[in-house]
Amino acid sequence: MLELSLIQDTVTQIADAITAVLEIDTEIVDNNLLIVSGTGRFRKKVGTYEEYGEWEHGGYYRQMIETGEEQVCLDTKNHPFYNPMEGELSEITCPIIFEGNVVGLIGLIAFTEEQHQVLCTRTQVLCDYLRKMAELLASKLVESQSNIELAMLIDSAPQGIIATHTDGRIISCNKAGEELLGIRHDDLVDRNIKTLFPNERLFAETREKSEAHVEVQYKGDSLYLTYISIPGIGRLYFFQDNEYASELMRRTISDSQITFDDIIGASDALSVAKERAKQIAANDSSVLITGESGTGKELFARAIHAASERRNHPFVSINCGAIPEALFESEFFGYEKGAFTGANQNGKIGKLELANKGTVFLDEIGDLPLHLQVKLLRVLQDREITRVGGTASKKIDIRLIAATNRPLEEMVRRKEFRGDLYYRLSVIPLHLPPLRMRQSDLGIILTHALNKFNAIMNKNIRGFTSEAMKVLTEYSWPGNIREVENTVEYCVNIEKTDMIQLKNLPERVQAGIAEPDTGSLPGTQTAPGSSLTAGSGTLKEQLEQAERLIIRRTLEQTGSDRTGKTEAARILGIGESSLYRKIKDLNI
Repeated sequence: MLELSLIQDTVTQIADAITAVLEIDTEIVDNNLLIVSGTGRFRKKVGTYEEYGEWEHGGYYRQMIETGEEQVCLDTKNHPFYNPMEGELSEITCPIIFEGNVVGLIGLIAFTEEQHQVLCTRTQVLCDYLRKMAELLASKLVESQSNIELAMLIDSAPQGIIATHTDGRIISCNKAGEELLGIRHDDLVDRNIKTLFPNERLFAETREKSEAHVEVQYKGDSLYLTYISIPGIGRLYFFQDNEYASELMRRTISDSQITFDDIIGASDALSVAKERAKQIAANDSSVLITGESGTGKELFARAIHAASERRNHPFVSINCGAIPEALFESEFFGYEKGAFTGANQNGKIGKLELANKGTVFLDEIGDLPLHLQVKLLRVLQDREITRVGGTASKKIDIRLIAATNRPLEEMVRRKEFRGDLYYRLSVIPLHLPPLRMRQSDLGIILTHALNKFNAIMNKNIRGFTSEAMKVLTEYSWPGNIREVENTVEYCVNIEKTDMIQLKNLPERVQAGIAEPDTGSLPGTQTAPGSSLTAGSGTLKEQLEQAERLIIRRTLEQTGSDRTGKTEAARILGIGESSLYRKIKDLNI
């Protein structure tokens, strides 16, 4: 659900306008009781919580958020839920409704006898006025959601997309375009596209045709570019490189029917985990899979599904940390036609409904915001969903498997994760061992990865030299199986002989520098060599190498889109512009 903070400027303007007209203090809170805007004595309380942000003990605002009904309280001292702590005499409050849910409240609060008389004598007029202000805020949220969904759609496209004015000045570029060009979005805006692709044929055809396909050169590489001209408005350019086709081929390798036989390894630690997973596959109890990043949590979830009675029904994987809060409800529950501006005219089925009779895998469950945990808990309790914009509920039959690399029990103690949801998720806990606890499996995993990427890249590399294998087996692999696969893919890409040489291993592996394991669970053991150690080269070169590895590992955890980079900058304690500069300077 969208939050009022996304339209902070509009919320503040409306609060100020209400007070300017009525000369009564105004307060606007969101559905978590956070004060988003206010006038008078509420202005300095913006960013704090009403009713201490607590739901357990009830309260005037909490009742309204749960019921969605307007409230008129003309006698605060005798109201059963009102607690007049600052001398409030009366209050009229109206809910802000968006997609059938209460996203916030607007309150008019009287502190003087004169203001109190206005609320008492003009009650209905003021209720009507607040209702119109609430509708105005809801409409602004609709506009915000449409803009967010359009931006996400463009940003998630696998090929580069550039939009320009008719004169060629760039208006916007999506994430894939930034990565292909190696230029930040902000550095592209207002630049003329001719400076990127100095191809006279391209721009000659642009003037003559409304659509065409052209091969252009960019920094020595070929890009395949399609443009669409919109008369009087501008042009859209779609482009991709030679590796795009091979990437698509990799994505078509099906992993929907992974079984326990596909989980590579025979160590005692892995065998125990596999045996336990086989035992729990036959029933429908919820499973919580824990383990460090890269240990294969989704592989286990898919294997459990394939071994269950639900194997012939959908397996739907949802990354809870990757769905923006604004789109959570429409992604999970779907929406009816006409639910909001920009919605598909036929409506959309949600992921939970899509998984009916099958299995839902909730990855990164520890990243789910608290207020969204409540909605998920209700689904798990009632086993029914209601589409956004709809009124009829629908029963769903799903088996739930969740996964996390975060310490949920500790998060429950810190009140960062709901205890009731945790206990419902962890009916059957399953912990996956890190690779350093199953060193005997490393050889077979390396061989399996080598065979996989040989097939993808049409190569015939037979194995690893003894020197390379010695370094690989002594490395601690904090990124676990995922890091092994990334390393082997790197080696197969650049190796020109029939054996992977020591010199062609990634720099961090050669130097024995383990990337920082930001995704591991507290309390797990760290093998020797898993922290940054001295390598070869000058101090400056070693510092740059360490910095490169830290940034790369952080981006693996947060994602490399614009939102992910914002979060990475926050984690690293640097500004976004500094992060972008380091990514460029360090050739990440």
